[in-house]
Amino acid sequence: MTPPAPTDEQSSAKGAAGVARMGLLWRGERRAGAAPTRGDTLLPPLFDRLAQLDVDAQPLVYSDDAIEEVREELLQLDGVLVWVNPIQDGRDRTNLDALLREAAAQGIWVSAHPDTILRMGTKEVLVRTKNLGWGTDTHLYETAADLRDQFPARLAADHVRVLKQHRGNGGQGVWKVELVKRAAGSSASTETPTQHSRVRVQRADQRDGSVDEMSLGPFMDSCAQYFSNSGRIIDQAFQGRLSEGMIRCYLVQDEVVGFCHQWPKGLLPATPETDAAATRERVMEPPSTPAYRALKTNMEAEWVPQMKGLLDLDAASMPAIWDADFLYGPKTTAGEDTYILCEINVSAVWPYPEMANPKLAEAAVAATIASKAARSET
Repeated sequence: MTPPAPTDEQSSAKGAAGVARMGLLWRGERRAGAAPTRGDTLLPPLFDRLAQLDVDAQPLVYSDDAIEEVREELLQLDGVLVWVNPIQDGRDRTNLDALLREAAAQGIWVSAHPDTILRMGTKEVLVRTKNLGWGTDTHLYETAADLRDQFPARLAADHVRVLKQHRGNGGQGVWKVELVKRAAGSSASTETPTQHSRVRVQRADQRDGSVDEMSLGPFMDSCAQYFSNSGRIIDQAFQGRLSEGMIRCYLVQDEVVGFCHQWPKGLLPATPETDAAATRERVMEPPSTPAYRALKTNMEAEWVPQMKGLLDLDAASMPAIWDADFLYGPKTTAGEDTYILCEINVSAVWPYPEMANPKLAEAAVAATIASKAARSET
């Protein structure tokens, strides 16, 4: 089959890239004496697309115990795309982020830059953008004392809230907290609960629907660990349509490039319906999917530009690939869906729609070329 002719943008990028060298970086085990290959990850289609643009794309496996080797390889590149979770197998990104900042300071294009991740890829973005069209009742606790002082009254008002640690993935550090009075069907009370009030706590990273019942005080005390190292906790209203699933919206910089409707089990009761929904195949859908037309329009025309203004992000700062997870909010009086931002993923967006690879490759190449040109002028 004859490949399609390149677009003007592809031809321009290909001609300008020349000897551009780009790394695709992920966390893994570095085998002694063996160079990593692109087959070590799930990104061969992106390697292929970059090769079509005459980019020398290099696999770069990161490990904290081999950071000097990684530094030597990274500093030979012109740009790098990164896939590393905030928390994985008990390891965080502290050492990697320092290395990426060093590379960026030397003129190497990095996506996503650690500073961009801190602005838009942590749960704090839910608070900073809560007044946008995707926002809801959301609050920030900067200290354990703030949590103890302010959370009980908010729990009294709603009887169920969701707490999220500042950085995390896979549901780690996310809890649904519900007053037992409400859960047992007793009449609602706005009286502020005490440290002895009973709550039911469900962790999002436990997919079996298990719930622990305990006193509110000890639960809040157990959250103290999440405030270490400048950590914080975000408190968000629970969304009653959670059982209808989550819409993941994928973007290359400012442009929507696909969707995926998912049915996460975390924070839902263990029922046959929940279990059946969670086993549904995840299908990547194109940006033109009619069901998400309004969401796409809102993202591109309003919410992303507004977010960039609030977070002081310019075009060059936007990640080459990122996604925003949305829950269904209350329907409008006309019966139309609304969408509530659940989180933004920037650190390790995988999987993503394979149909996004052309735009992802072109955006990465253009940014790398620009960075390389700026470096040569200094």
